[in-house]
Amino acid sequence: MNFLNRFFSKEPKTPRVNIKQRFELIGRVGQGSMSKVWRARDSQSGRVVALKVLHKEKTLELESRFIGLNKPKEGEIAVQLNHPHIVKTFEHGLTTDNEQFLVMEFIEGYSLSFLVEAQNEDMRTNCLKYMIQLGESIKYFHAENWIHRDICPRNILVNNDHELKLIDFGLVVPNTAPFLQPGNRTGTAAYMAPELIKRQKTSQKIDIFSYSVTCYEMLSKRLPWEAAETLDAVLQHINTPPENIQQLLPDLTPQVADAIMKGLELYPQDRWQTIEDMLEPLKAAFRVHQKLVETKTTPIVDSSDQSDISTSNVSSNPKRKRSTSDKTSRRAKQLRKTKKANKKPDSFDLHQDQAPQEVESTINSDREEKQSEDPPVKANRQPKKKKSSKHIPKNPDETL
Repeated sequence: MNFLNRFFSKEPKTPRVNIKQRFELIGRVGQGSMSKVWRARDSQSGRVVALKVLHKEKTLELESRFIGLNKPKEGEIAVQLNHPHIVKTFEHGLTTDNEQFLVMEFIEGYSLSFLVEAQNEDMRTNCLKYMIQLGESIKYFHAENWIHRDICPRNILVNNDHELKLIDFGLVVPNTAPFLQPGNRTGTAAYMAPELIKRQKTSQKIDIFSYSVTCYEMLSKRLPWEAAETLDAVLQHINTPPENIQQLLPDLTPQVADAIMKGLELYPQDRWQTIEDMLEPLKAAFRVHQKLVETKTTPIVDSSDQSDISTSNVSSNPKRKRSTSDKTSRRAKQLRKTKKANKKPDSFDLHQDQAPQEVESTINSDREEKQSEDPPVKANRQPKKKKSSKHIPKNPDETL
């Protein structure tokens, strides 16, 4: 009956595209279980794009699971999405071989699964930032009333500018009652929520669970449970509690560890109720981390060197000329002796544009006397600033 309804519907037929004529296929860049992806040049726009062609038989098999629900096609969903951390889809349609295709922005970079395995400098430095970017993309996704159903590292790219992009919307369903009913079990086994495995009623919280598994793996390079490729093996998600990530990473910020572990709760009601709720502690931890990094990279002035700072501020303008007046020279000399004799720790840092009040008055006096003199007298140069013997540490890697 659904077939007849579609057959007799008044919707315009989608024109078929000969992709071999329209696109120059530069090279294969990826292949999933249901699609092939090429780097290609679009002859119509002239730009280099990612051309994704879905496997016809496997796509029909997936769509057969949603008979009667009128599930949107992947391309129909993808072209609606507009977020900096979601890959941009320009166009979708059917090939002359009746295969669905998508034309997307081409991402120069790496799969997140590669960075998880490599645990290189990029991953160590930006891991928390990537976690937040992924969370923001899911937050947008949920706000648009979708469920991704397949959040995992292989469906995430990181470009050369260290920006994360969520991809692959083949399993996406609307967040509406007909698509939340028990029975439909799709996704990547090791990242599937327990209620999905048990064919129970679902919600957007299955994405929160998958997101938490992904964050766990990004930090620790392993899953919360032993790796499992089959649904039978994944049943341990139900019967075995996940290993606390704090035991694997004792130096991990407790705020981050607790956020991830709450996202892995067995029962949906015990997890974060929204992805936004989970993002709050992660963002708070990131702000603290950033302040820590800024503190480490800001030169710390030892209080014993305050006299040197004052002197350098006085002579910071190389064009400033000093009078050779005996009165001024005596006052400046006396000031230096006083400051040297009274060295002691201070509770403030002197900014570059500040100087002690006594020095400022000396400068003003010098300027007044300089204006009254004719002809001008060459200035005596200020003694050079003593270099501090204190070693300023370079910015070390921070443990989140």
